Amino acid sequence: MEKLYSISFMLFIFLRLAGCTLSVDYVVEMKAECHYVNGTQEVRYLDRHFYNQEEQVYFDSKEGKYIAKTESGRRDADYFNSQKDLIEQRKREAKTLCIRNYRVGELVRGIGRRVTPEVYVSLMPHDDPRSVQHMLVCNVYGFYPSEIEVKWYRNGREETEQIQSSELFHNGDWTYQILVMLETEMEKGDTFTCEVHHSSLKTPQRVDWHPQKSESAKNKMATGIVGFVLGTVFLIAGVGICMRRRKDFLH
Repeated sequence: MEKLYSISFMLFIFLRLAGCTLSVDYVVEMKAECHYVNGTQEVRYLDRHFYNQEEQVYFDSKEGKYIAKTESGRRDADYFNSQKDLIEQRKREAKTLCIRNYRVGELVRGIGRRVTPEVYVSLMPHDDPRSVQHMLVCNVYGFYPSEIEVKWYRNGREETEQIQSSELFHNGDWTYQILVMLETEMEKGDTFTCEVHHSSLKTPQRVDWHPQKSESAKNKMATGIVGFVLGTVFLIAGVGICMRRRKDFLH
C-alpha cells in the first residue's frame, strides 16, 4: 500500500504597479511529496511547482529529472534539467528528506503501531421484562489503529439484520473503542458469538455468550444459592432450639 507525506511551501507575491490603482495577486506554491511503498523499500520523491493553483513543472526521482506539465513549465524544466548540481541535489533529497524522516512520520501518524482489542459481551437490561427481544452488546476497546470489523453470529450463522453500531470512541491513550449491538430473540441452548477482525490479530478474536450463562442468570443462581444456604442455616438452628426445649421439658 502506498503512503504519502507532503510538505507544502506557499509563497504569496503581491504586485503593485507603480502609478496604477490595479492590484494583482499571484500565488506560487512549491510542494515536496514523499511516496512510500512497503515502508522504505520503494520511495518516490516529487518536487512540484504550482502557479495560481495550476501545476507547471515537477521533479520525479523515479525519472531523475524535471517534467513539464504546461507550455510555460517547459522552459523551467529545460532550465532545471540543465543544472546538473540541482538534479543531483533533488536525487539526494529522496534519501535525506524522505527516508530519514520516515521514522518521524511513523511516530506522528502511528504507522506500524498495533494494539490488540479487548472484547466483552454483555446483555443490556430491557425496559419491558416481558419482551421477547433482547439486546446483546459487544464492547470492543483498547485497539489501534482505528480500522476494525465486528460481526455477530448466532449458532454459527452470521447475523446481518438488527445490528447497531456506536460511533468510534477515541480514548485518551490513543486507542479506540466501539460498541456493536445485536437485537435478537433468545432460546435456551443458543450460542451468540462476537467476532472481531483487526490488523493486530493474526486470526479473528471470538467471544461466545450463552443465555443460561448470562449475568442475570448467574445473579439469579447466586441469589438462589444464598437463599438456600440461609434457609438451611435457619432450619438447622430452629430444629436445634426445638430439640433443646423438648429435652428441657422432659427433664
